[in-house]
Amino acid sequence: MMDEAKDRERETWSSYTGFILTAVGSAVGIGSIWRFPYMVSSNGGASFLFVYIIVLFTFGLAFMVLELVLGMRYRTSIVSALSRIRSRFRFIGLFMISVCIAILSYYMVVLGWILAYFAMSILNSYQGFEEFIDTWYPLASYLIVVVVNYAIVKSGLRSGVERFNRYGVILLFAILVCLALVGLSMDREGLGLRYYTEPDNDRLLDPYVWSSAIGQAFFSLSIGLGVLVTYASYTREHRRSVITTSLIVIGSVLTVAFLSGLMVFTMVFANGLDVQGAALVFMAMPKIVSNIEHGYIVGMMFFLLLLIAGITSSISMLQIPVSALEDTFRFTKGKATMLVTLVSLLLGLPSALSYSPLNLSIFGIPVLDAFDWIFGTIALAISATLMVVAVAWFMCREEVMEQVNMNSRLRIPSRLLDIARILLPSMIIATLLKILVFV
Repeated sequence: MMDEAKDRERETWSSYTGFILTAVGSAVGIGSIWRFPYMVSSNGGASFLFVYIIVLFTFGLAFMVLELVLGMRYRTSIVSALSRIRSRFRFIGLFMISVCIAILSYYMVVLGWILAYFAMSILNSYQGFEEFIDTWYPLASYLIVVVVNYAIVKSGLRSGVERFNRYGVILLFAILVCLALVGLSMDREGLGLRYYTEPDNDRLLDPYVWSSAIGQAFFSLSIGLGVLVTYASYTREHRRSVITTSLIVIGSVLTVAFLSGLMVFTMVFANGLDVQGAALVFMAMPKIVSNIEHGYIVGMMFFLLLLIAGITSSISMLQIPVSALEDTFRFTKGKATMLVTLVSLLLGLPSALSYSPLNLSIFGIPVLDAFDWIFGTIALAISATLMVVAVAWFMCREEVMEQVNMNSRLRIPSRLLDIARILLPSMIIATLLKILVFV
C-alpha cells in the first residue's frame, strides 16, 4: 500500500465562504432544478414539499454531519479516510469512487444536452428533443462538456473548482430568483402557487411520499459519493461547527429546491402544461418561452441556470476520484485529472450513443437509462449504506463527538450517534426496497 499524501501537500480552500459555496454547488445539480418539481408533482404536491423539509433537517442533516466529520477529522479523501477507520474499509472507498465515476459518465451526457439547448436558446431556434437526438449533436456536446470539466478541475482547487463555484453559485441564485418572479407574474390565477403551497393532509403520512423524499435527499445533498468528505478535507481550522456548516448547506439546497418548484409550477400551470422531468427541460420550456413576452431572454436564463447547476455538480464528481488518486496513490494533479477524465469519457460514450442515431441499448433499454438505474439508484444506495455504517459504527465514538461538538455552543449528546447508527442505514435500505418494489 502506497503512502498517503501528507496534509501539508494538499490544497486548501481560500476561505470558509469558498468552501460553503463549493459545497452548495456540488449539491445543487440539475436534479434540484427539474427533478425536484417532478417529484413534488408525483407525490402529492405541497405534501411532498413539507415532508422533504422534515427529511432534509433530520436524515439529511445527520448524514451530512457524518460526512463532514470524516473529512475534517482525517483531512484526506474518501479512500484514505475510510482506511484510517479500518484498513479493510479501503474497498468501500474504492467502490464509492467507482460509483462516482460511473454516474459522472452519463451525467455529462445529460449536461451536454443542456449545453446544446443553451446554444439553441441563444440562436432562438429550438429543435424538438426527438429531432435533436436523431443527430450527432448530443455526442458533440458531450465531448465539449468533458473538456470543460477537465479544464476546470485541472486548474486546481482554488483556481478552478472554487473560483467557478464562487461566481457560478451566486449567478445561479440570481437567475433562479428572477425566473421565480417571472413565473409568479405569469400565474395570475394563482393555480401553480396554490398547488405548491397547500398540502393534502391525507398524503402527509403516506410511506411512499416519505421514501420518495429520502430518495430526493440523495440527489439534493450528493449523499453516498464522498463529495462532502473530500471537500471537508480541504478545510483549514475555522470557528464554525459541523452542525452550523451542515445547516448552511441544507438551507441553501432547500432554498434552491423551493425556488425551482415555484418557478416551474407557476410557469407550467399558467401555460396549461404537464410537469415532467425531461419534457419540462427539453419540450415544455421552449413552448413556454415562445408564448411570453421577452421569452428569448427567459429561455437563455433557464438553460444557463441548468448549465451552471450541472457543471458545479459534475466538477465535484470529477474532483472526488482525482483527490483519491492524489492522496492515496500519489498521482500528480495533472495525471490524476487526465486519467479520470479519460475513464469517464470512455464509460460515457455508450450513454451518449444511446441517444443518437445509433440508439445503443441493453435489452431494449437505452444505455444511459440502464446506467442510471444500476449506478444512480442501486449502487448509490449501497454506497451510502456502506459509508454510514463504517463511520457511525466503527469510527471512534470519542473522535466523532469531539469533531461534532468542536466550536459548537450546543453540546450534542453521544446517544444521538446511537440513533443515527440504526436509523440512517434503515432509511436508506427502506427507500431502496421501495424503488425495487415499485419498479
